[in-house]
Amino acid sequence: MNMPTFDELRELAQRDPEGFEILRAELIEDCIRQSSGRNRRRLRGLQFVIEARRRIASTPMRALLDIQAMMFDSLLGLQRTLLSQQRPTEPPAPTRVRVLHFRRSRSSVD
Repeated sequence: MNMPTFDELRELAQRDPEGFEILRAELIEDCIRQSSGRNRRRLRGLQFVIEARRRIASTPMRALLDIQAMMFDSLLGLQRTLLSQQRPTEPPAPTRVRVLHFRRSRSSVD
């Protein structure tokens, strides 16, 4: 399904809110269906949570802020994970070393 432009979506939402919601659900389902199999279940779960937040929000703006907070929390968790993996670790101590002995040359002694 082709993605409508922002202006087309805005016009549809103003003219036919019910049609907009149907199209929105179809576009979301199409996106989930096109994702890899291992991500589909997770995306469906996430969409379920998003829809629940939208239903219980007192206003569309409250729903937007709640969903935005979810996204921000997820981003912070990802950032923490990435940063914890980037911390430098102590290099492992070598188990065997070979010591080389050098003699001083006579010219460097003078």
